[in-house]
Amino acid sequence: MTPFRDDPSIQRALAAARAGAIGEVVSVDVVRGYAYPPYEGGPLPPWYRDAGAPVRDAGVDCVAVAHELLGRIASADADWRSLGIAPNLAFDDWRVTLRCERGLGRFELTARPTRARLVIHGTTGVLRAEPSSSLLARLAKLVRRDRPREPVAAEPSPEVATWVDKIARAAEADHAAQLAKFPRSRTVPFVVTGASGSVGTAVVNRLRADGHRVRAFVRRIPETPQDGVEYVFGNLGDPVAVDTAVTGADIVIHVGAATTGGWPDHKGSTVVGTQNVIDACTKSGVTQLVHISSMSVIDWAGSSGNGPVSEAANLEPRPDERGAYTRAKLEAERLVSAAVERGLPAVILRPGQIFGGGIPLINGAVARDAGGRWLVLGDGKLELPLVYIDDVVDAIMTSIRKRLVGGEIFQIIDPEHLTQDDVLGLAGGTKPVIRVPRPIVFALGKLSELPLGAIGRQSPIGVYRLKSALARLHYESDRAATVLGWQPRVGVREGIKRVQ
Repeated sequence: MTPFRDDPSIQRALAAARAGAIGEVVSVDVVRGYAYPPYEGGPLPPWYRDAGAPVRDAGVDCVAVAHELLGRIASADADWRSLGIAPNLAFDDWRVTLRCERGLGRFELTARPTRARLVIHGTTGVLRAEPSSSLLARLAKLVRRDRPREPVAAEPSPEVATWVDKIARAAEADHAAQLAKFPRSRTVPFVVTGASGSVGTAVVNRLRADGHRVRAFVRRIPETPQDGVEYVFGNLGDPVAVDTAVTGADIVIHVGAATTGGWPDHKGSTVVGTQNVIDACTKSGVTQLVHISSMSVIDWAGSSGNGPVSEAANLEPRPDERGAYTRAKLEAERLVSAAVERGLPAVILRPGQIFGGGIPLINGAVARDAGGRWLVLGDGKLELPLVYIDDVVDAIMTSIRKRLVGGEIFQIIDPEHLTQDDVLGLAGGTKPVIRVPRPIVFALGKLSELPLGAIGRQSPIGVYRLKSALARLHYESDRAATVLGWQPRVGVREGIKRVQ
């Protein structure tokens, strides 16, 4: 049996209903959350490959409960959607109504593993069962790699199995029909990975405005497909999907990367994903790969006091302590550099702190919103490597026009160096500003390491991460100007006006 039916509160409710505690059962409502393990790349597991996987896994119990309490199933009305809760799934939200011999069974499946509820309606009362903390703990364990898939009832009744299969097959047929609406051409001038993100969207829009055909590699089917754009769907960690996207391309602009989640998520999308892009580019013979890296790969803590930070700065020596994003972006950039040595035609761009196009200007590097006030870590004098999103797109287009393919690395940051105080003065409004002195910040960081370290977890405000985040640095983009020939067309001040 699944963890849902193993839960004591669920068992008690089912037993009471069977015993007639609420008279004759007339309807059953089930809400279930489900989770799958993080995807670290490689061949797609069945739950990401098959659109009907969630109902085949978590839905079996729901159908079984309705069948048990309400009798023979006559029909099923099902609806499935993709809400982006679990973007690797074809459908992450399911609503099903079963018309049974003695009433209606309804169930909802959502990619929220802490939700579970059973409500049984009878002629004389209602039974409600919420999951115990033990059930929630078991559901949380489903993300562990040693539990690759949620167990289901070993031998569901033939009728239950038949209806589950009908619902799953209908969803799979629907998904296949949706995908069929997006044909691919044999060749295409440009492929953009991560094309649904802010930077990827801006790149696609620029290419389309310049009259180019574009193939966009995205995870979900767009609600409003863009004219003149062909789509390939999948996860960067899936080599088959990446190969499909890149085949026939001339130039690949690799923007895609994980921005949230733990290390498995970053490893799959950013590290394995970049290797998949490299392999596909090599196989397809692309003429240029434009790899979008990040300024986070630089040794910020070690660069403090050592002059301007340029492309010659040392790379981060302790990426694990900086966080999953930095670690993954660093490994990805190194993969591209190594591939260039083997003959891959590529250029590497390291944008600074991008804003615009939906990316906020004021983030944790600038200040935090603390109850109607801006909370600044330090004295507010840290220089920020800002760059407006349209200027990043300009740099990408310039690197393509110049056909830079020798593994050149360029920092893409605005030459006007604004501080935290400057940004708040331009865009912070009238909120008062509270500055936390650096000694207090580092003391709090050290204190946070003690309890988290005792349970084997890394502090998000550990001392080394704070040293990196609060390093007093001055950035240079001279190489972008002299070699790439890039100058910000919009600039940070105009960019700030545009996002306000």
